[in-house]
Amino acid sequence: MRIEIYPKPDGMQHINLMFCHEEPEPEDIWVRECMEGFRVPPKRILAWERDGKPYQVLQYGQCVLGDVMFYIEKHKGIVEKIRCVCGVELAQASLSRPVFNEFVSQLALEFQKEARFIVDGSGVLGIDVDEEKLRARIAEKLGEIQEMRST
Repeated sequence: MRIEIYPKPDGMQHINLMFCHEEPEPEDIWVRECMEGFRVPPKRILAWERDGKPYQVLQYGQCVLGDVMFYIEKHKGIVEKIRCVCGVELAQASLSRPVFNEFVSQLALEFQKEARFIVDGSGVLGIDVDEEKLRARIAEKLGEIQEMRST
């Protein structure tokens, strides 16, 4: 999922939540569920292309999505952290894209409460989770998947 933010003349912003059907990402699952249950429909639903790929764009105003954006960004950040910290293990597991997306999305939800935003020494915003605990949980869950495959 991509997020693009554009300023409006009134000082507010358009927030575009962009989903690629050709290459869905793990965070798409939770974000789509969240937005389906959201009290306000998108201002616009558009079809755009980025990097040669088609995207469905849900466009909202900042005033509508303001509160929810914190959780969307946090979930997206946890997914990125999982990929960064456990990329080798996930690659070796050779999960199909749908299984991978569901696996990572569920793990991100498990770590939602304990993950927190941090600012590093360079002023870059990121997500902090207990990496040792994350690795252990991924090893446990991948073990369960391997066990199911062998039966």
